[in-house]
Amino acid sequence: MSQENVGIMRSAIDAWNRGDRAEALAAYAPEVEWHTSGEFVDERVYRGRAGLERLWAELEEDLEELSILVSEIRGVGDKVLVDMTFTGRGKRSKARFEQSFWYTVTFRDGLIVRVKSHADPTPLEAAGPPE
Repeated sequence: MSQENVGIMRSAIDAWNRGDRAEALAAYAPEVEWHTSGEFVDERVYRGRAGLERLWAELEEDLEELSILVSEIRGVGDKVLVDMTFTGRGKRSKARFEQSFWYTVTFRDGLIVRVKSHADPTPLEAAGPPE
């Protein structure tokens, strides 16, 4: 199951990078919860697919040329741990940025049900090696 979940996560990221938000959104359960770290947007929880669309819209209000680069992705049980970097630039300032985040992504029945953003790699380090 872990490798299947890793594949789903990779496909969702690839779709997001292509700008296909509908395909990316299809990887998430209707009741998904996305817990932000407070680094990009205020720390809070976005609930449901509509909440996830709202999060993406908030990011795109101030940022452009957004893309995700994955440094590490591994499955551990029903979770996928991802080390990724967002790149892009500010719409107003035109300044380029690069920001790394670590995510713990929980799956159920082949869909993403919970995403937790972390500002440091401790959760990935604590999880140990992939199965």
